[in-house]
Amino acid sequence: MKAKIILSALALIFVTSLSLKAQSNQTIRQKNLQKRENVNSNRQDKIDERNPEGKGRVDNRVERRGNRIDRKQKRTDRRVNRRTGA
Repeated sequence: MKAKIILSALALIFVTSLSLKAQSNQTIRQKNLQKRENVNSNRQDKIDERNPEGKGRVDNRVERRGNRIDRKQKRTDRRVNRRTGA
């Protein structure tokens, strides 16, 4: 009977330690994301400070990315069709 109680107590301690470790991993991940966001915003602030009117900066990344995604999807579709025999 005492052994059963001791084993259940050990199991409870083990489960508690695992959940605490998972929470700390999530906290670390969140902190790293926050750091990266701060770095990116600081970088953008410095760029804006150096070039306040934004001359020479053309932001067409969204259009280029859309085209690239379409090309990749087309290529994937061809590959899948070739494998499935469609």
